[in-house]
Amino acid sequence: MKSHFKLFGFLAVSFLLLFLVGLAPAMATTPNVSLTTPVVVVPLQLSGQYTADGTAVAKFTMPFPARVLGITMTAQASGGTNPTLAIDVKEGSTSILTAPTAITAGAVANAAIADYQRADEAVVTVNLDLGGTNPTWDNITIFITLARK
Repeated sequence: MKSHFKLFGFLAVSFLLLFLVGLAPAMATTPNVSLTTPVVVVPLQLSGQYTADGTAVAKFTMPFPARVLGITMTAQASGGTNPTLAIDVKEGSTSILTAPTAITAGAVANAAIADYQRADEAVVTVNLDLGGTNPTWDNITIFITLARK
């Protein structure tokens, strides 16, 4: 019984800290799963500067069958005239998003997922679509949150 109070206290403090630093609203878009469901976050860091469209700039094989709980994306900075960046996440040649996700430098964007189920050994890739005049995008990060099935 005592351990339940410790767990509750830990969770209460964790959520309070997240709320205080402004992360709680971002978490609302990710579905909650049972505490016994294994959750894995796959971080994809695209370090450096990108100046042109990129196909399969990040690629990995699913280590297990999973449900995609959420995909968040950010870029540290952008340059050029009216730079735009849209990121697409695909399994094979098919997007798992409802549409590529537009990114604003310094902000976090949540992707709208169309196909949540990922098969074991599925190959997942990330594509970049840059627009504007002489666009540059620096240090792009994508987090894919998975619940193991």
